[in-house]
Amino acid sequence: MSEWPAVEATIDQLDAAARCETLLQDTVDAISPAPVWRSALPREGTRLPLPGEGVDPRWYVTRGRDFLTIVSEARRGALVGAVGGYWRRRGWTITSVNAGRRLPGVAAETPDGYQLALHVGDLGEVGLTASSPGAARSERLPYVQGVAGCGRPSLPHVCCPYWSAMA
Repeated sequence: MSEWPAVEATIDQLDAAARCETLLQDTVDAISPAPVWRSALPREGTRLPLPGEGVDPRWYVTRGRDFLTIVSEARRGALVGAVGGYWRRRGWTITSVNAGRRLPGVAAETPDGYQLALHVGDLGEVGLTASSPGAARSERLPYVQGVAGCGRPSLPHVCCPYWSAMA
């Protein structure tokens, strides 16, 4: 992925979290047939400024989706292609592509500096994440509905005639 853009923090973490959720939902909505998913554990934190960018830290948020739909090895490339194609049509910059059959993935950056990534894990779990560029700190971050208490991604267990097909 590219370096985080050196931008003035013009939004706060609440707005950044809402934008991440919108980017994720729009991406999931572009996948057909629609996968079953749950919200991943939200993350937030700070990045220290690069030399010449001042002394104030830049806060960020990351939101994600864990796919519960089983995506067979034979269909993983199609999923990456569908997501990457959607991001390209939106005019986003593709920053990374892993075309491997077993663990493919794709990453992109929006014009306003948000980073998105779709990846397949060792056990076939599919994750989609969106991370914000620098944001002003918020005292409270919104509660994300449907987030389980542990930080582990869910293993896929929902069969789909298309995504779970072996051929």
